[in-house]
Amino acid sequence: MLTSNERIMRLFMNKEVDRPALKLWGANKYNNGDWLLNPMYKPVAQQASDISDLFGNSYSPFDAYCGKNIGNIIETVEKKTAEPTWVEHHTTYHTPLGDLHSVYRFSTVGEPGMTTEYAVKDEADLKKLLSIPYEPIPFQSNHDETVRVMGDRGVVMVGLEHPAYSLQRMTGSETLAIMSFDSRELIDEIISVYAKRIYNHTKAVIDAGIKAPFSWVGPELFIPPLMSPADFDDFVLKYDKPLCDLIHNNGGYVWVHCHGKVGNFIEKYIDMGVDILNPLEPAPNGDVVMDDIVNKFGSRIGLEGNIEIQEILQAEPDHLKFLIDVCVEAGSKGGRFILCPSAGFMEYPFPDQKYIDNLLLYLKYGYECVNKYCK
Repeated sequence: MLTSNERIMRLFMNKEVDRPALKLWGANKYNNGDWLLNPMYKPVAQQASDISDLFGNSYSPFDAYCGKNIGNIIETVEKKTAEPTWVEHHTTYHTPLGDLHSVYRFSTVGEPGMTTEYAVKDEADLKKLLSIPYEPIPFQSNHDETVRVMGDRGVVMVGLEHPAYSLQRMTGSETLAIMSFDSRELIDEIISVYAKRIYNHTKAVIDAGIKAPFSWVGPELFIPPLMSPADFDDFVLKYDKPLCDLIHNNGGYVWVHCHGKVGNFIEKYIDMGVDILNPLEPAPNGDVVMDDIVNKFGSRIGLEGNIEIQEILQAEPDHLKFLIDVCVEAGSKGGRFILCPSAGFMEYPFPDQKYIDNLLLYLKYGYECVNKYCK
């Protein structure tokens, strides 16, 4: 029997494994007293730590906008709202061409927040964004220590920013979609600048002797219905492929997260150099029928996901078990499959008992299912 570390790394490398992997997104090694969003999550965190294949993340300071100048350029003020559990973070970016201003509504109890005002509103703001002086943050990382703590219970991925997503965070999707017509060359220039900064940061990680899977999120903001396939090619594929090549040429691997309808983009992700794609959502949020995808692509790319978090939140136990059965049976045929929900398990500060019970069921029954295919 392979260790979790061996199993996951062989999935990245497209080598034969003993069985599909089982992942609960957001789970890590758990010790009594570790932080929990709500104490009700404790049995879930414990069980995931004991039986699932764990994915951890290491941290290396990075800022795509202004690097180590962040303290001189970005100023944030917290303001109260009419609701006691919500505050607003008003952020000002002092640029050579004038200030940018954004507002983020932040929950003090762990609810998902939201941007209510984006910093970039027009082409003049794009030019302000591009004018920000940049110096890279001197490299440091907790990767080696994180790997030591993880041991053979899983892998530790190096998290990276994404160039196109870095811009979308400043514009929002609606403004970005309009600008992709009205200011396309400027959009492309900014993404290319961020891509170069991320590339150089990744090279610093590699030069420090770190060989690991690298991970990022963000391409989901550049597929339909938010953006077009041509936008994906111009703003994602064009800049992510050289990064994938850098990582592969230095012994690393690539994990990418992309919500939504990705069925028509999997070939592009393979061309890009993605080793494992997450979360492969079924309808209606996505369009992935796992059996069809496995039959089409085989083991050319690692497949992770296909269980919607909504099902774990709401489904009756028998239906959840049915979904897990179908998913594992289909995914196992490709030999490169990780069962995983579409979102982190601990993103709801006030879970009900049904959700906790379904999380425990997912882990217990998922573990039984992946072991049915043990070689």
